Amino acid sequence: DALKCILVCCFGYQGYENSKFGRIEAHEAISAYARDILLTAKEYFENGGWRIVHGIVDSIWVQPIDGAEQEPLGEIAQAITDAGEIELEFEHEYDWICFVPRRTSDAGALTKYFGRDIDGEWKIRGIETRQRSTPAWIDDRQEDLMETLGETQDPEAVCDHCRRFISDLQAGRVDPQDLVIRKRVSKRLEAYTQETQTVAALRRYEDLGVSKHPGQDVTYVVVNDEAMRSAQRVRVAFEEPTEYDADWYADELIRACESVLSPIGWNDRDIRQYLRGDEAVGLGVFR
Repeated sequence: DALKCILVCCFGYQGYENSKFGRIEAHEAISAYARDILLTAKEYFENGGWRIVHGIVDSIWVQPIDGAEQEPLGEIAQAITDAGEIELEFEHEYDWICFVPRRTSDAGALTKYFGRDIDGEWKIRGIETRQRSTPAWIDDRQEDLMETLGETQDPEAVCDHCRRFISDLQAGRVDPQDLVIRKRVSKRLEAYTQETQTVAALRRYEDLGVSKHPGQDVTYVVVNDEAMRSAQRVRVAFEEPTEYDADWYADELIRACESVLSPIGWNDRDIRQYLRGDEAVGLGVFR
């Protein structure tokens, strides 16, 4: 683990423009070796009857090529290890998996995916439920949406669940303590130039006589994201707020829903268009 940490940090530092001892040529050379090994692995898998579904610098996902005879994955992994002098091992077999595209294009995001292996265990990377700032309620709801997608493969069924969750928000049936957001402070309050929610939380802490320093966390609930006074946008967690901005949290839920449905072609606009079919949903959700 220590060696892996050193090598990962070293690789990134080689390409850092202000590094003291890094060399961009070393960074490029490491990347060139990685691409060569990845292409070698691709050739071995395809010759062994497997199609590459997705690949990043340290992982490759494959599935059987229809009509082709498959060599055992363990044997192919050993052949690639011998050829590339980089150890490759078979790790998981999935029942299903989704690779989440970037929000601004159809290109795949390299480290965002979710799925279930054949033992029923979740494997999740990069999406909201793995982000420390995500409120517990949205975390749980996104897992519910993933469950629904796995059971039905139906985007409308997923959106129906999302609609019910939004109705709970709009009706005030969600505990504000389950909507707490946790963000790490990166600098002092006076150093921020944008009026973000983190700044609003820092102002709120300051009004309450609590000092927060870089590296510490702020925890808060959004109560009025459009408030003119920054400190009124949020309530810090220890104030035990009893209200929340339902429209803002609905937007965040739809964003989490998009992460679940974008691998099968549904984006934010598709989801909102489907949700508009129910008059029980507040109009503020669709701004």
